[in-house]
Amino acid sequence: MESKNENSKYNCADIEKKVNAYLDNRLDDKEKILFEEHLDYCLPCDKKMEFELKLKEFVKHKAVEKSYPIKLDEELRKIIKNNEN
Repeated sequence: MESKNENSKYNCADIEKKVNAYLDNRLDDKEKILFEEHLDYCLPCDKKMEFELKLKEFVKHKAVEKSYPIKLDEELRKIIKNNEN
């Protein structure tokens, strides 16, 4: 995939790939601007973003409520890391 230049815009596929990095504040300034510019005009991606944010908050809240085996934590971290690449 070619790299984005300063004048390019993100499309919906770019947003799909970068939503978790955005939520985790792992995008550089240029990527963040392109991401947010896309959300400004794309209602479906904006709604997906809202859903992902609410889902992340819900999972975080539920994880604090309940205890679970350390092995599960390790497996979840491995899955998340693999999906980010």
